[in-house]
Amino acid sequence: MTGTVLIIDAMSNRRIHIRARLDTTAYEVDMASTQAEGLALIRKEAPDVLIVADDLPGLRLRKFCKLMRSQPQTQLTTIVVAVQRENQAARVSALIDGAHDVIDTCADAADLKARLRKFMRTKNRAAASRSQTPHIQGMAEPLADFDRQANVTFVTTPASDHCSTFKYDLPVKLGFKIFNQTPEDVRRTPHEGTDVFVLIEDNTEDETRDVLATLKSHPASCDSRVLFVTDVAGRNASPLDLGADDQVSLDVTPDELALRITRLTRLKCASETARKNASELGELAYRDALTGLSNRRALDDYCRRTDRLRAEYPRRLALLIADIDHFKAINDNHGHAAGDAILAQIAKTMQSKLRAGDFIARYGGEEFLIVVPDVAAKEACTIANRLRDAVARSAISLEDHTHVRATISIGVAIAAKCEQTTMHTLRRTADRALYDAKKNGRNRVELSGIYTPHGHAICQAGTGS
Repeated sequence: MTGTVLIIDAMSNRRIHIRARLDTTAYEVDMASTQAEGLALIRKEAPDVLIVADDLPGLRLRKFCKLMRSQPQTQLTTIVVAVQRENQAARVSALIDGAHDVIDTCADAADLKARLRKFMRTKNRAAASRSQTPHIQGMAEPLADFDRQANVTFVTTPASDHCSTFKYDLPVKLGFKIFNQTPEDVRRTPHEGTDVFVLIEDNTEDETRDVLATLKSHPASCDSRVLFVTDVAGRNASPLDLGADDQVSLDVTPDELALRITRLTRLKCASETARKNASELGELAYRDALTGLSNRRALDDYCRRTDRLRAEYPRRLALLIADIDHFKAINDNHGHAAGDAILAQIAKTMQSKLRAGDFIARYGGEEFLIVVPDVAAKEACTIANRLRDAVARSAISLEDHTHVRATISIGVAIAAKCEQTTMHTLRRTADRALYDAKKNGRNRVELSGIYTPHGHAICQAGTGS
């Protein structure tokens, strides 16, 4: 079984009718004749999809939907209300009260199955991402909770009368910004910034479903939502299976159409917010909170990627390790808050002196690792001394209104283009050069790999400290 469905309807013939139109080989279907019986089944095992009749005795849909949203076990249950096709007001009320979707009590089998497949896909995606971001059901909140203007593009042939009818009958108070495109326009360039594309398929000759495929794959529209309006039957695949986010018939009322557009806009905004939050969380995971530089996790990932790239595309590389001189004495004399301020300021100073393609990370407590691609030893030493000099010349203001001039020592390691030296080896080599810089007086740069009778060659000595 791929999912569970519960049907609650007081009329047995309607329950059986809906059940007969479901693929019972794919879904386990339970039925209940009263709200109390249905709630008892839900408490026993929450269904993936709940189909409830709008005229169920005692049903107060808004309260019922709120109850379902408040329970952890039913937060991902899709609530569908079955309404008599001619009762357009009930359809709109059901969506306003919190239903995810509305179907006809005499639902078409192909349409119902396609909607269930869509519900299951949405539910599975939500369940997979629930631990990362709060789950927001796109069709589950009252209209009044959302007032963002929707950018809506209607896509239809010039000969169609439906576009103008829908466009001019939409409620003015919602303030939609309306655009129009033909299928040919969409294939060339979908209107950028559209929240919801409304595709109107009003005959069997147009290519609206091809346009749907274009919208879902084009970079300007792949994040937009698509509302498919059609009465065309007999196709092999439902628009919902082809990527549409919602589907209604051509006799949809303007109020229902507007409500669905608004809900799809909310869904798009929620998705954008979730992506932004995930991106920010990911950024925080790779960012050192104190200095704003890449942290050790980001550094390790960078080194692994660099090793893979250099194995395939050899290039010269310099790796620098910088360490703040006498940092323990700074902490002892001025306090740890001052030490933090000095760390942050030195990080900012060094970052400002690097190129856009260079990499800098906080390597340890008061150590920084810098990677400078495509430079030879002389250039690397020049860059290292530029960093050392910039730090030495910067007076750092502390909270007690005193000023501290800190210095750094830097060890430099070089990998020639033809060398398959790993980043791990370069780090060890640069660390040894840093040790010599400390031993030989601090506030200086030393290059590893070029030897003199006394050890590592000095790129350029600073004014020892």
